[in-house]
Amino acid sequence: MKLLLDIGNTRIKWCTDDNGHLSVGQAIAYKTTDFTQQLQYHWLKLTESPCTLAISSVSAKQIAQQLIAIAKQIWPEIKVLNAQSTAHAFSVTNAYQQAEKLGVDRWLGIIAMQHYYPGNNCIVDCGTAITIDCLDDKGQHLGGFISPGLQLMKQSLQQGTEDLSLNKKEYPVGWSNDTESAIYSGTLYAAVGLVEKVIKDLNICNKLILTGGDAELLAKNLSFESIIEADFVLKGLSLYCSEGRVR
Repeated sequence: MKLLLDIGNTRIKWCTDDNGHLSVGQAIAYKTTDFTQQLQYHWLKLTESPCTLAISSVSAKQIAQQLIAIAKQIWPEIKVLNAQSTAHAFSVTNAYQQAEKLGVDRWLGIIAMQHYYPGNNCIVDCGTAITIDCLDDKGQHLGGFISPGLQLMKQSLQQGTEDLSLNKKEYPVGWSNDTESAIYSGTLYAAVGLVEKVIKDLNICNKLILTGGDAELLAKNLSFESIIEADFVLKGLSLYCSEGRVR
């Protein structure tokens, strides 16, 4: 069994991989002071000891090192695999001239899309940042777009504007008669508008895959259908592990 770990900009997400059968992903926000204790609690409850810890990380290296230390403390013989973006893998060709510069979470999402939804399709990761990546029917990565995510947009307004308070409450989307709901609708429209503009202009997307913490919110407000894949980076990491590159 493998333990798959996705370290994002805000959350840590993990699941187990038993010969390609993935458990339901679990997540915690690692900027809380006790995230290591929370993680130890969950990992100690695993009924089987994983032989491999596979990591996708776009966060600071020190977070990954902390988690590796926890895993090795619980399972001293565990092996570690750090996923990296490459120029070509799993029938996908990376559009970046410096392949390693493509965020590994994006690369794993692209690999998963090629495997589960081959063809002219796009994946949107709706997390701390919003990233959009497209593949053609030959597995060629066409490139991507990066924008601040909904929470980052709100935080930037808070930092640059006097007397502005924010909350995580949901509001009806549309014309607003108070500041908080106006920010909610404005940032949501900005994110939805970006995705719809990209899909319309590229005009090659047969299926749109949404992943990340705000995927369901965006899906409800898009003018076309989408597919929500909550654990897509972990699915890509599972595929990545199938090459057996454990060190």
